[in-house]
Amino acid sequence: MGHIKIAKADGKFDVVSADNVLSVKETNTNDDIQIVYTNGYGAVIAASGALGADDVFAVTKAIDLMDGTSGPAPLLKLSSLVTGVNGEAVLVP
Repeated sequence: MGHIKIAKADGKFDVVSADNVLSVKETNTNDDIQIVYTNGYGAVIAASGALGADDVFAVTKAIDLMDGTSGPAPLLKLSSLVTGVNGEAVLVP
């Protein structure tokens, strides 16, 4: 299973799956990033500040690189300090 590593404070990171991704987008509040998977679940990347379009593209590129691969993923640093990644059930169109 491919995954990406999202940098947090103090050298820590969260791991997010890079497989079966349906979309990567800003949330409705435009502060966080939502990754939606084909199984109806998602992951929300939350940060201490607003994440924007450049961060969405950085996550998308990292997922593209790691989709279907195995092994260590490169550490992805976003424009604001990531505070956590939370799972959620989402409605898949």
